[in-house]
Amino acid sequence: MKHLCRPAAALAAAVLLLGILAPPGLAAEAEPSELEALMEQFRADYGLNEENFSLCYYNTATGETYRYNDETFFFAASTYKLPLNLYYYELENAGQIASDASIGGVSLADCHYQSLVWSNNDVSIDMLYNLGDFRTYKTCMQTYFTMDEADIPYIYYVDNYYCTSMMLDTLQYLYENREQFPEMLDYMGQAQPGQYFDRYLSDQWDVAHKYGYFVDDETGVTNIHDTGIVYTDDPFLLAVYTANAPRGEEVLARAAETLAAYTTEQFQRRQAELEAQREAEEQAELEAQREAEEQAALEAQREAEEQAALEAQREAEEQAELEAQREAEDQAELEARQEAEARREQRFWLLGIGGAAVLLILVAVLLIRTLRKGKR
Repeated sequence: MKHLCRPAAALAAAVLLLGILAPPGLAAEAEPSELEALMEQFRADYGLNEENFSLCYYNTATGETYRYNDETFFFAASTYKLPLNLYYYELENAGQIASDASIGGVSLADCHYQSLVWSNNDVSIDMLYNLGDFRTYKTCMQTYFTMDEADIPYIYYVDNYYCTSMMLDTLQYLYENREQFPEMLDYMGQAQPGQYFDRYLSDQWDVAHKYGYFVDDETGVTNIHDTGIVYTDDPFLLAVYTANAPRGEEVLARAAETLAAYTTEQFQRRQAELEAQREAEEQAELEAQREAEEQAALEAQREAEEQAALEAQREAEEQAELEAQREAEDQAELEARQEAEARREQRFWLLGIGGAAVLLILVAVLLIRTLRKGKR
């Protein structure tokens, strides 16, 4: 199979990775100066400089990034197998090559295992040239890199040279699309247990990595590298290249250990802040609830008082109405009694007058009779 490179996909992937590199909101809370100071001290402790050391770090949870000498090209040793295998897995996922396809007499599925777990050079070289010539292979690998092509030196296209910026880009693409590459990550997790990045982390954190070790007989330069994912609570990506660095493999192991401790501390700090924020929110919510309950109680009390006042007013009005009615009835009764008394008195008076009149009439009649008798 020849010329399987996808330049259009490379541009799309570069745009995607640029988006991934943009720190999310939490990145604003990070303290880059703290990390810079930590790594400056680390370099001083191990005698590291731009001639012998390059490092890229990326926190997948917060977006915090640290880069040192990340665009300096080193002889990559076996770390080139990281983008190479990723590229083939993408071809498989796209249906452009089958996992049982033969490459150098070995199935692609077995090539992945041999290349990633055992770092088999013969198998990996066959995979490389199965893509085309060396420049074609290198052009295909640019699918994952965000570096401008104008900034990539000539040596990249003619020899096994990469920089940690390229490796970090590859790791980011792999991690962000990890659901598509479970086998690759599993194989990286099986590789060199207890060595390189995994030396001081194996008891606590899982590591999926692709290491590289090469001694150049002509120059005498010892290249010891590692690139991978460290699964702390906030998983982070790490790419470290060393060239004749003092205690090279120890540098890789201690860099991973130092950054794991830093990442864990940042995670715990952030968790504490989130916990404090959550407690403050809960407290504020309880306070608001208590105030609402107090307000509701006051409102209920006020309504009860208003209701009681209305009830009292209604009772007072009813009492006043009853009192007025009673007074009116009493007044009417009094007036009726007075009227009856007046009528009775009037009757008595009339009877008295009538009786007196009758009496006078009788007296007059008797008087007249007497007078008449006397005249006879």
